[in-house]
Amino acid sequence: MKIRVAFMPVLANHVDSSVCIVIDALRATSCVVALFDSRCPRVYVAGNHATAREYARSRGFALCGESEGFRVEGFDYGNSPTEFASLDFYGKPAVLSTTNGTKAINSVASAPVVLLGAVTNLTACVEAAWHAAVERDLDIMFVCSGTDEEFTLEDSLTAGLMAERFARLAAGQVNLEWADSALAARKLSYTEPNMLRAWMTGNHARRLCDRGFGDDVAFCAQQDTSVIVPVLVREREADMVAAPVLLAV
Repeated sequence: MKIRVAFMPVLANHVDSSVCIVIDALRATSCVVALFDSRCPRVYVAGNHATAREYARSRGFALCGESEGFRVEGFDYGNSPTEFASLDFYGKPAVLSTTNGTKAINSVASAPVVLLGAVTNLTACVEAAWHAAVERDLDIMFVCSGTDEEFTLEDSLTAGLMAERFARLAAGQVNLEWADSALAARKLSYTEPNMLRAWMTGNHARRLCDRGFGDDVAFCAQQDTSVIVPVLVREREADMVAAPVLLAV
C-alpha cells in the first residue's frame, strides 16, 4: 500500500487506485463535517458559485459558500464552521461552493473512494480510509486543497498528522510504501505539536483572522471533536452512508 500526499490538487495522480482524502482544513472540509454534525442530511459540493446558486435555488436547499473568505452575496450562509455549529440543518440539504475545497473534491471525483478530512474528524477519517484501503486493495492519497492554487501550510500539516496516524494504525499489519511527499508531510507535522500555533505561522490562517474569522481558525484546529466522515457518493448511494456528499452539477 503506497501513501502519497498531493500538496495541490493538480499534483494528485494515481487517483483511480487510491482512497483520496481531500483536506481543506480552513475551511471547506471542516465546514462539511460541521454541517453533518448540525444534522444536515446531505451536502452537495459545486465547482463554482453559479452552479451552486442554480442547484440550491431550484431545489430549495440551503446555499452556502464564500469568495475571498466572505459569504457570497445572495447566499444564505458563508463558509463558517462556527456558524454552522450554531444552526440546525435537520431535513435541509445544503449546497456548498468555496474558492478551493469544493473544487478539489470535484477534481478527484473519479477516485473509487473519496473522503473529506479535517483536524476535527482526524481519527475517524484515518480509520475509515484504512478500512476502505484494506478492503478494496487501494493506496492512500491525501489531497491538499491549497489556497488560490498555492501550497498552504494548514492542509499540509493536517495531511502529515493524518499520515503519521495512519502509520501507527497500519503498523505490523500492512507493508506501507511511503512516497517522498508523504514523508515530507510527516516530518512537517513533527515541527509543532500545537496545531493552532502551527497554523498561525502561515499566511492563510493569519489572513482569515485579520478578516474576522479567528473563531473559525480555532474551531478547525480542534482535534477529534467529531466522528463524522463525509463520503463522496452518487445519488443512488446517498441513503447508504451516514454523511453523503454529492456533486452539484
